[in-house]
Amino acid sequence: MEEKVRLLDIAAELGLSTAAVSYVLHGKTGMVLERTAVRVRRALEERGYLPRAAEVLLAENPEKIVGVVINSHEKYEAHVLEDAFIASALNALNAEMARRGICDDSYG
Repeated sequence: MEEKVRLLDIAAELGLSTAAVSYVLHGKTGMVLERTAVRVRRALEERGYLPRAAEVLLAENPEKIVGVVINSHEKYEAHVLEDAFIASALNALNAEMARRGICDDSYG
C-alpha cells in the first residue's frame, strides 16, 4: 500500500512551513511569494497530495461547520441515530442552525 503524502512532508521537502504550504493549498496565495506558490503546486501535483475532505470543508467554510459527538453506546445496538431523543436533538440543532443562517434547511 502506498504511503499517504502529508502536508508536513511537502513542507519539509521544500524547506517551507506547513502554513505556507497550507496557504497555497487553500488558494491564499497572496500570503506567499508567487515563485513559492508555483513550487508548492508543482510538489503537490508530483507527489499526488490529496487533502482530506473535512480539512477542505473547514478551510473553505469555517463559520459553517458544526461538529456533533454522539456516544454509540451498546444500549443503542448500532442504531444510535434512530433513538427518538437523539434524532429530536439533531433536528432541533438543524432548525436552530437554519434559523441563524448557518445552513439551509433543505433536509428538514
